[in-house]
Amino acid sequence: MAHWIRKLTIDQWRAIDADMLDRPLPERRVIWVLLTATLCLILPIYLGSPKFADEHLQPVFEGFPDRHLGPWLYWSLFKIFNYVLLPCLCLRLLGDRIADCGLRLHRSRRTWGLYAALLVLVLPVVVLAADSSAFLDRYPRYPHAAATWSRLVLWEAAYGFQFAALEFFFRGFLLFSLARSLGSAAIFVSLVPYTMIHFGKALPETVGSVIAGIVLGTLALRTRSIYGGVLLHCGVAWTMDGLALAHRGDLARLLGSG
Repeated sequence: MAHWIRKLTIDQWRAIDADMLDRPLPERRVIWVLLTATLCLILPIYLGSPKFADEHLQPVFEGFPDRHLGPWLYWSLFKIFNYVLLPCLCLRLLGDRIADCGLRLHRSRRTWGLYAALLVLVLPVVVLAADSSAFLDRYPRYPHAAATWSRLVLWEAAYGFQFAALEFFFRGFLLFSLARSLGSAAIFVSLVPYTMIHFGKALPETVGSVIAGIVLGTLALRTRSIYGGVLLHCGVAWTMDGLALAHRGDLARLLGSG
């Protein structure tokens, strides 16, 4: 057992160091990457939340079938700015290629099988938590998601999109930009803010984010791809929403409505 743990962790991190490290510290680009990341983490708290949109942009959403959906779509679309556009601007100014930040498509069946195995491991935990009051009070994040099929599909698409942006930021921009100077230690640097965005959620979910951050960071650097993490994140999130709707009876009502 100890042999396999070492093979999946320390041996992988040493391989990452051998593959990625080509810029010894001190390195100014590390400072600019971390400052950009700091700004990207501040902006959604004050300008990118549904609450901000509800308070300041409500006239924009008056024409929506559900005026409460607009702020949540704003929340999702804001991720383009703070998790994608600002990091890409930083990369361009530093002279780095955006495509080198985990945007390669890794085609190994073994790797995709590993992501599938991770999903299978996580889903039983989600199922066990799905009937708790804390879970049902939080998911889906948009409270009126099950009003109609079209509303549910629109919400889940927006929800999945923001996870893609999140993965690009944490496992793409932040991780790959730092790995060339910090090697495998970049996994643990990016892990700190990734865990912090889970503060306020249930304790098991926050603890799980630590494990997920290490595993997904390691896999991203080894495969040079974030797409497996995007699909894993979306699969878990959509399952959580589906289970919450099923426990409330909303899913049965939607299916009954045809």
